[in-house]
Amino acid sequence: MKKILLSTLVLATTTLAVSFEYPTIYKDPRAMGMGGAYVAVGGTSSAVFYNPAGLAKINKESGWEVNLLKITAGAGNNSIDFINDTLDALNAEDGDYITPSDGDDGDDQLYALNKVIKQYQGENLHFTFNNYSSISKRWKKLAFTIGLFSGVNSNTVTHQGFGLEGIIEKHLDMLVGPVVGFSYDFTKYNLSIGLSAKYMYRKLIDHYFTTRELVENEDNLDNYILNEVAKDGTAFGADIGVIYDIDKIHWLPISIGASLLNIGDMDFGEAGKIPMTLNLGIALKPKIPIFDWTFAIDYVDVTNNYEEDDNKLKRLRAGVEVVFFDKWWGAAKIRGGVYQSYFTAGAELRLFLLTAMFTTYEEEVGAYAGQKGDRRYLLTVALGW
Repeated sequence: MKKILLSTLVLATTTLAVSFEYPTIYKDPRAMGMGGAYVAVGGTSSAVFYNPAGLAKINKESGWEVNLLKITAGAGNNSIDFINDTLDALNAEDGDYITPSDGDDGDDQLYALNKVIKQYQGENLHFTFNNYSSISKRWKKLAFTIGLFSGVNSNTVTHQGFGLEGIIEKHLDMLVGPVVGFSYDFTKYNLSIGLSAKYMYRKLIDHYFTTRELVENEDNLDNYILNEVAKDGTAFGADIGVIYDIDKIHWLPISIGASLLNIGDMDFGEAGKIPMTLNLGIALKPKIPIFDWTFAIDYVDVTNNYEEDDNKLKRLRAGVEVVFFDKWWGAAKIRGGVYQSYFTAGAELRLFLLTAMFTTYEEEVGAYAGQKGDRRYLLTVALGW
């Protein structure tokens, strides 16, 4: 069990010096399937993480929108291979790698673990797991949602082990807390305004681990990490957003959205912060005879509050969603897009209370779009109506 914990911890990490992934609370699988462009789209409870005015797009004819569970698990390309190889290394016995035998498994485990880390040196290893349960309702002008988010987002990059950076640089971000949002539809002016708030507890691990440090602390790794390495804190975040609908062209409804998220930053003290961002988006819903289409383009963090870089392409998102059918008993949808210059795709099937989604996108972990992409795969299972 301790060896499994150690290999899981190795997987659940990232490098801030090499990885330039922007800090966020939640990447909704529907949004990520269509390139992450969601500021002017909305229509679900997840709008509170992009633009709370999007709650006004919830279908009021559907009644209450309830997600008892909305669980997403995801991993990067190399993550599964890495954790399997790490487990094998930690199961090494005396004499497997170093001869003659000296009666000590630790030397062989250390040697094997060094080989694994060297094999994956410089590769980003990603893992994520989250759940967003929520209840939402839209009336004639007012829409409301309340939810509970919990999740962990983690990445790993290994180094040569020289100098201060150690052999593995780690970042593990765990968040849990309630979310509430409202929107009001000023029908006369084709304008929707939304407000949302969230209170999050965060546990953050940022650490440079050496190989010997991992092996020496194997027997009390959980206490070592929780008591000496991890930082935690709480923060309140408030958001405001607007969506303006243009219906001058009958066959081409247009929505223009803007949101200000995490007003004043979400400051978790020693556990870091999630910065305030100003985001803009546009969505088109052309009345095409076959199926229902949505096209969207976003530009996030207009004021460059993300400290990782100021690259413009990393902040640009675009995508499309095609709804084949959406009935009370089931639905089928596909999505595609471009996120940080890389393609995204998604598919969704719903049958009565059960929804399954598959999503793939590529996160830029370099300093600019196109430098070092990390392909990721998400599987989402939701129970609700």
